[in-house]
Formats: sequence, C-alpha cells, structure tokens
Amino acid sequence: MPRVLGLLAGLAAFGPALCENIDPDQDGSQFAWGENVGWVNAEPSGPGGPGLEVGEFDVSGWMWGENIGWISFSCENTGSCGVVEYGVTHDGGILSGWAWSENAGWISLSCANTGSCAAASYGVVIDTTTGEFSGRAWGENVGWITFASPRVPYKVKTSWTCTVPAAVTGLKVKKSGADVEVSWAPTPGATAYDVVRGDLGKLRATGGDFSVATVECVAEKELGTSTVHAGSPGPGEGHWFLTRAANCGGGTYDSGGAQQAAPRDAGIEGSGAACP
Repeated sequence: MPRVLGLLAGLAAFGPALCENIDPDQDGSQFAWGENVGWVNAEPSGPGGPGLEVGEFDVSGWMWGENIGWISFSCENTGSCGVVEYGVTHDGGILSGWAWSENAGWISLSCANTGSCAAASYGVVIDTTTGEFSGRAWGENVGWITFASPRVPYKVKTSWTCTVPAAVTGLKVKKSGADVEVSWAPTPGATAYDVVRGDLGKLRATGGDFSVATVECVAEKELGTSTVHAGSPGPGEGHWFLTRAANCGGGTYDSGGAQQAAPRDAGIEGSGAACP
C-alpha cells in the first residue's frame, strides 16, 4: 500500500482543475458502478473539468461519487506527494497503483498491488484502440467498482488511444569517453523508448537465448533517441544493446529483418532484467 505518514485525512478534498479526456463522443461514457456506493463519475463537471485524464503512462485527475465524494488518482492533485506517495499508472492500457478517497480510503486498480491475483484476479484495462475501460477496481470500504457493463449499458471511455509502434531502426553504439552511447532513429508513433543490455558471450554460447543473456535495463521510458551506459566491456567481453518503443505496453525488440534468427521479446521479458 502507498506510503502514508498519518496526515492523509487532513488533505484538501479538491485540488486544481485538470484537463480531463473522458467521454470524447459526449454520449455519457463516463460512469462506473460501485456495488456498495452507486454511480461514480469520471467526468463530473463536464468537458474540461476535474475528471480523469489518461496520459501515455499514467491516469491522473478525479472521479466523483455522490455517496463517497472525490476519488483522487494521483498525489499530485493536491500537491501531497511529499506526504503520501500514490497514483495510478498504466502500461499499454493495463492499470496499476492506487486511488484515494478521503471518505472511503484506498482503492486498488490491480490485484498485482497486493499480490492477490492467485486468490482474486481483478484489474482495470483501457483498450488501446477504442479508449474504452473495462474490468474492476477494489476497495476495502467500497467493494467492487466496475468500469463497464454490457447488461446495464454503462462504461468509461477516454480519447486516449495508442497504436503499437514499429520496430526501432538505426541503432548505433559508440564510445563516449569511458562510457558507451547508444542512439537510434526516431520511430513514428513512439513517445518513449526502453533500452536493454546483454552479455554477448552468453548470447553466443546459448545459441541466442535472450532469457539468459539479458543483463539489465539501461533506460526505461527514455524520451529522447539516445542514452549513455556507464562503463564499457572488459578485456575479452562484449555487450549487445537493443531498443524498443515503450508506449502501448512496449513495441518490439525484433528487427523484422530476415537476418534475425528467432524472436527476442519473450526471452528478454523472461530474463528478470527487462525494463518494467
């Protein structure tokens, strides 16, 4: 659970207005349903008000419930991050983290927050193509909050969408003093990049097993098109670097070229050293 220093109950119930991007078609796609608290509105003051704003990697702003008041999706809403660290992030539309209601306490957007997925699998997801929310959040004091239902039609929808970018091209590695500079060409549709490093000797010895040869995440969600890795290979050693677009849950480390022997993504993700 987020870090709390005992001052949460005294925080202001409402902060500066944010730029929401909910219900882009203005058809009422702004409501979630709480089994114990009723309707919860993600665009409570209409367009441009303090509703939810879905960004490339986070969800900020507020929801409003008549029976529980304001629900904050980020400690930045009231400038309280120095006192309480919490917020909601998303990786390709898959939400994680915590929201806070002054009247109802913590609300979890994913079972991964507490490691309870084996016992109760739940979470909230945004479709990267349509912007529609689905799934459920959980609060000890409010129970389930459901973000879409086909039976009693309601849903939350955002104008944020994302197309998974193509493979990164133009990867270059050069010395930069005692360090190594990795650069690449801008990828259309990419808003950030992940860079991983691996052991070239292990990659060759295992016949291209990236689950063994991947060593570390050098840069996570890098906004530019270059990064510097401190240090360089020792005598008889070799490093390899790969880059992918980080938005929409990550693009691919595959080149798409005929010279690539096998897919890389699954191995890198399973290495234990992938970028989060």
